[in-house]
Amino acid sequence: MLRLRTGALIAAAAIAFAACSGTATTAPQASTAPPASTAPGSSAAASVAPSGPTAVNGGTWIFGSASDPSTLDAILIQDGESFRIAQQIYETLIKLKAGSSSDLEPGLAKSWDTSTDGLTYTFHLQTGVKFSDGTAFDADAAVANINRWKNLPKPLQGDDYYDITVFGGYGDNSLIKAVTKVDAATFSMTLTKPKADFLTAMTLIPFAMQSPTALAAHHADLGSKDPTNDYWQKAPTGTGPFMFAGDFVPGDHYTIVKNPNYWDPANAAHLDKITFQPIADSANRLTALKSSTVDTIDFVDATQLKDISSDSSLQLLTRPPLAIGKLGFNQLQKPFNDIKVRQAAAYAIDKAALISAFFPNGAGTVADSDLINNMPAYAANAAISGFDASKAKTLLQSSSCPPPCAITFWYPDSVSRPYMLDPKGEYEAIKPMLEAAGFTVTPNHKPWHGGYLTDEANGVYPMFFIGWIYDYADPADGPGLFYATSTADCNGIKQTAAHNCEFGEDNPAVAAAMNKAISEPDLATRTQDWKDAMTLINADVPDVPLVWAGSSLGSTIHVHGYIPSPTQSEYFNLVWKDAGS
Repeated sequence: MLRLRTGALIAAAAIAFAACSGTATTAPQASTAPPASTAPGSSAAASVAPSGPTAVNGGTWIFGSASDPSTLDAILIQDGESFRIAQQIYETLIKLKAGSSSDLEPGLAKSWDTSTDGLTYTFHLQTGVKFSDGTAFDADAAVANINRWKNLPKPLQGDDYYDITVFGGYGDNSLIKAVTKVDAATFSMTLTKPKADFLTAMTLIPFAMQSPTALAAHHADLGSKDPTNDYWQKAPTGTGPFMFAGDFVPGDHYTIVKNPNYWDPANAAHLDKITFQPIADSANRLTALKSSTVDTIDFVDATQLKDISSDSSLQLLTRPPLAIGKLGFNQLQKPFNDIKVRQAAAYAIDKAALISAFFPNGAGTVADSDLINNMPAYAANAAISGFDASKAKTLLQSSSCPPPCAITFWYPDSVSRPYMLDPKGEYEAIKPMLEAAGFTVTPNHKPWHGGYLTDEANGVYPMFFIGWIYDYADPADGPGLFYATSTADCNGIKQTAAHNCEFGEDNPAVAAAMNKAISEPDLATRTQDWKDAMTLINADVPDVPLVWAGSSLGSTIHVHGYIPSPTQSEYFNLVWKDAGS
């Protein structure tokens, strides 16, 4: 699997919360194909802001982001800053309930049906909807978008992440077998094999609907470096409550404005305008917030949480944990081909000490699984019980690499993630723990976007820091990707048999268990299937889960209606500012 999306293309010092890659869900609404769920009236049944003061319409909200967006061609989006803006100007057929990581609500589809074999989905569309350029959104437009995903033009292949991850390939290699117009407000989509998390995957903003007229007029199907392709810089066009204002100055601001002709008046935006102002450094973002230069900031550092909480003019907005940080092993590289060596390293690490030192003020909690402990399929890791320095020494002594066991420890430079706030510092804290067990540790490192991610994904590193931010709360969007058979070559070497490049996880029983879980439509059965799969995965000790992490935003007290989402599916039509701002 490729982890280019986890890179998120965010500036070096920024904590980049990207809504991460996807495949399945364990919530009832998303894990079994929901019965035709219809919004009342013409509304998309959007979640409303919590009860409180009466919303005020109008005004400009200035959002202190970490960087400019990388693209707003939805199917190519990989990074959090692009997600944030795209979420406001585009809409998906189905969406997540505000604040939820798995509860589905109608979007541009007011209802949907699933065939008994789990292969064909029929979508019944909202009527009277138009893109902000006046183009009608109907079955023809939906079919055009989905065919674009299936047959992504060659110049764009390699620039996408979610398309290839969710659908597995292009053309005949795509999970999408066919998409067919039934009538002006209905179309069907048939898959080549069952995918229980398909509906939840459709909530991801890369699968939003874009105006076919605007895509064609601005040559969006040409490569990103083609000078005639100016779609996302000049004309990203959706059906959402906001639309692009034609005001983008790289490095300074990106502006969207209220869509005056939004199709769902009950959920129209309160704000007139939102300006996204990139501020790469987290300390500078906080300074801008305290001086009211901006109204809201994202990616608050763990060290800033207490400062914001104690300031009566500010408020802290916290996203529930949906990220895992871990120390990974490649099982095909010595000495980590020996499970006793992997077990010894796992028992040697005092996770509680790491959390206390690097994730203060509630920024993270001790992890023991790739699954977050609020997921239905989570169960305590029975393979590794926790920190045990004595057991670590005993295991290493009886392994194929007795003390002094020489290992290389890879960590990334020029990055900070919610699950990995200080990679070098965390390495320096773990090193003496491993040495106490009998390891001799040599560090090595590369910039996150300077080769680290590529090499890590290709299985170059025997031991390495890595992590994941779930797109939605389902194991298929975590272990189902981590330990799946790699579809790409591994470091340039064509694979002739089932193989996982990243972790060298080549356990056929694990692959079979995951495939069973991913294809199972019944929620209770699938939850148990994932527990069974995780038992096998944990027994292999492919990694040492270190931390479950969330992320936080800071805002002035004059901003209301913001509902933080663990997946960053955050709807700014709900946000408003009071008269004191």
